Amino acid sequence: LVSVIDNLLKGASGQAVQNLNVMLGIDERTGLM
Repeated sequence: LVSVIDNLLKGASGQAVQNLNVMLGIDERTGLM
């Protein structure tokens, strides 16, 4: 599971989710689990 999350974080989808959360002022890890 950790490796899957790590791959998502390195992927475009994970980056997009992270960027969206940052813009909305949400914790960067929200929505990635």
